[in-house]
Amino acid sequence: MADVTKRMLDLLAALQAGRAFSGEELATRLDVSPRTLRRDVERLRGYGYPVHARPGPGGSYQLGAGRRMPPLVLDDEEAVATVVSLAVLAAATYSHPGGLNDAADRAYGKIDDLLPRRLRTRVAALRASIEAERRPFPDIAAEALGEIAEAAAAEEIIVFDYIDAHGASTQRRIEAHRQVHIDRRWYVFGWDLNREDWRIFRTDRLKNMRRTGRHYAPRSLPTDWALAYLRAGLGDF
Repeated sequence: MADVTKRMLDLLAALQAGRAFSGEELATRLDVSPRTLRRDVERLRGYGYPVHARPGPGGSYQLGAGRRMPPLVLDDEEAVATVVSLAVLAAATYSHPGGLNDAADRAYGKIDDLLPRRLRTRVAALRASIEAERRPFPDIAAEALGEIAEAAAAEEIIVFDYIDAHGASTQRRIEAHRQVHIDRRWYVFGWDLNREDWRIFRTDRLKNMRRTGRHYAPRSLPTDWALAYLRAGLGDF
């Protein structure tokens, strides 16, 4: 049973690389017969992993995206990097329910519970030894970052009410292009359709943000790096 478990974990770790593997390649890597490989693939499917198979000459196996997230397989370095990154994010800023830092703290706890004892001890020591400056920077809703990212990828116009530094509110329609993280704040970089110019908006000042379903034509950016554009006029934001 131990050999089967190790073989299944090795197979899953290989498939999580994201590319397609031929049956011969996987069988050789795992040192098993093609028949055993097929049985192991069926076991993974039974556990909820959507392994797609393309039969025939040149056939392959590839891990697809599922409707739910099954357990991940991380090596020791990946597990430590993941948990420490979440711990630093959770510790860096005061959080509120639904915020990015709150989500990071919850995710940290879930992953930490799944770590083997040898890694849990190391990660606990790392977390205890890390001091992250805690400053009153605004927390951002994880959902907002995801919505903006999807709009930018789909070249879709978003609308929102924007609260400026003086508390005044204006409605904006922009072509979202980039998200920028600098000095522990999040910004949206895009073409303002009302001003007909490039603008940068602090994400924590966006209210009632929504996607419109209307798409825009690709537009040449005024700079290779939105970060440099933001730095040049940071005092205005």
